This record gives sequence, structure tokens and C-alpha cells, in this order.
Amino acid sequence: MNDSALVELRLADVGEGLAEAEIVEWLVRPGDTVKADQPVVVVMTDKASVEIPAPVAGRVRECLGTPGSIVATGSVLLRMESDMPGIAAPSSAAPQAAPSTRRRAAELGVDLRAVAGSGPNGRVLAEDVERTAGSPRPAAGAASDEIVPLRGLRRQTAHAVAHAWRTVPQISEFRDVDATRLVSARGEILARRAPGDPPFTYLPFFVRAVATALRRHPNFNGFIDLERDEITRRSACNIGIATATDDALIVPVLRDAAELELDLIAAQLERLVTRARAGRLQPADLTGACVTITNFGSYGTEFGVPIVRAGESAIVGFGRIRDAVVAIDGLPAVRPMLPITVSADHRLNDGAQLAAFTSAIAERLRDPANAQA
Repeated sequence: MNDSALVELRLADVGEGLAEAEIVEWLVRPGDTVKADQPVVVVMTDKASVEIPAPVAGRVRECLGTPGSIVATGSVLLRMESDMPGIAAPSSAAPQAAPSTRRRAAELGVDLRAVAGSGPNGRVLAEDVERTAGSPRPAAGAASDEIVPLRGLRRQTAHAVAHAWRTVPQISEFRDVDATRLVSARGEILARRAPGDPPFTYLPFFVRAVATALRRHPNFNGFIDLERDEITRRSACNIGIATATDDALIVPVLRDAAELELDLIAAQLERLVTRARAGRLQPADLTGACVTITNFGSYGTEFGVPIVRAGESAIVGFGRIRDAVVAIDGLPAVRPMLPITVSADHRLNDGAQLAAFTSAIAERLRDPANAQA
């Protein structure tokens, strides 16, 4: 290529506040000719997998990093030759560090400016901080132990859960709801469905009940930002749906849930879950929720205490419906009972508000035919 210029493709902030990403797959190899905007690499952020396109047309000279590598924002991903003007490489910058590494440095009283980074492009890793502080890492296992790199969705889930547990003070409320009418309502819907229709679970009922409660208690349809001393209340009712995949948990978002009828909720859930398990969600599919639903009853679990995700107000967990002996008009009777657990951000709502919000969910599920919002 005559009079060609060297162009560098760097990892930009493809998500809000992105500090790093994991290289999932290279879509090109050195020597390949690519078009402008042609996807060249897939990276995984804390939100989703993202295809990054070539900035210009040209020939690939070098792909930096292998699948599984963690790269910091601003790092060079790919170098290519192009007839278009090159992107000048920046001068040496201060070492970068992920938020988790910065937190570890703060815990150990280490000044990051004094730490020599051993990661890609001088990125400071947690072990660099611990080495500087003289804090030893756990001893390596015996030769027979298996060491598995923490990568992919499992890595993102691990960091997200640890961050939520450290930063969100939580309170929880428990209810056991008589699900007699709920079971009957679902049975009526199943009887009307045609052969080959997707399964109709209890999840659409759960979504509608939570959406109803959010309308009554808008303080739960929001989140708190202590750095700005602000509470944001969202106008739309967007609900996260905790979804198990082969790799880890992922939470796609069902948008405008309060405006949807049961059949449409079921169809939208089917679409989101299918895309989540196929790894085809976009970052926009994973943002905007203030409450998440987790249906651990689908795994046979009766009771659990889910963790509120950072940036949300609450998480609502539903257990397995099971027969239990309860008092009806002073006499013992067997009823199908649905366990509900609601965990909430105590900075945003207190026990009284949490009890009212949980009661609104329970009321709707106790009598799902009641359309009152």
C-alpha cells in the first residue's frame, strides 16, 4: 500500500463509565483487507458483548491481545495501514486502573501514582497494588489444583455482585401469598392457548404485579446518587429480568412494563430471554431498570434473599409455589402458597415504604383478575 498511514483502533468508552473490557473474539487477522465500519473485534463490557468496527478502510497490520485478555479504555486494539490520515498515538499517559483496583488501593492506603502497572499498556492490576503494599496474595494451590481464569459473563457477574454488596445497604421483606386465584388464572390462560404456543409461566403475572406496585410507589421506580445528592425517579416502568445462561446471570430489561397486557409481556419476555441466552443482547437491552425480578422458584427454591443491583432501588424474588397448611376462618386448610422476598436500597426507602411496596405486589398476585392499578 503506497503512501499509507498507520491507523490505531483504540478501545473507546462503549458503555457509560467503561474502565475496561475483555476481548472475546477477533473477526479479522493480520493481512486482511477491511472496509470502514466493518466489525473487527468483539469485546465484552460489564453490560454486553459489543462489536467494534474499523475506523477506516485498509489492511490489518497487527491485532493486539488474545481472546480472554482484559484491556483498559484507551488501549490500542488493532493497527492497520490506510490511505486515510492515521490516528496519532498519544503520548505516554498515567497508568490506568479499573474501579475495583482503585478501591483496593484505597483499602490498602496505596497511591496509584507510585505503582508500576504490569497490565496491558501499563494498566495497574490489583496484584500490583497488593505487591506495593506488601500484602501477599493467597498461596498458589497444589500442583493438582485447577486454576481457571475468571473471564466472560462470570467475571462481569462477579464484579457486579461484589460492587452491589459493598455499596448498597439493604433491607428485606418477606411474604407468603395465597396463590389460589393466581394458579386458577394461569390455568385459564393455558386452556386457551393453541398447540405450539410458547410456554406461559407465572413470570408475566409477576411482572404485572411489580409494575402495578411501581405505579403506586414511584419512589421505587428510581435510584439514588449520593455523589450528587440526587434521587432520580424514572417516567417509564422498566423492569430487569434476571436470566440464567450457561455462563452466568444476565439481566435484560423489559421496557414500559406497566403499559403491557399479559400476552404481550409473555411475548416480550420470550424474546429477551432467547436473545440473552444466545448472547445477542445489545447494551441498550441491559440498562434503564430500577427494579429487577428474579424467579428462583423456577429452580425449585422456596425462599431466598436476592441482592439489590447497584443503580437500582429493589429486587423482587419469587419462590416455588407449594402446598401449605394455613388458617382459613380459624380452620386448617391446604392452599398453594407463593413466597415473595423484596430487598431494597435502605438509602432510598425505609421499612414502612418497603412494606407498602411488598403489600402492593402481594395484593395483585392474591387477586390477579383485579385490574385496579
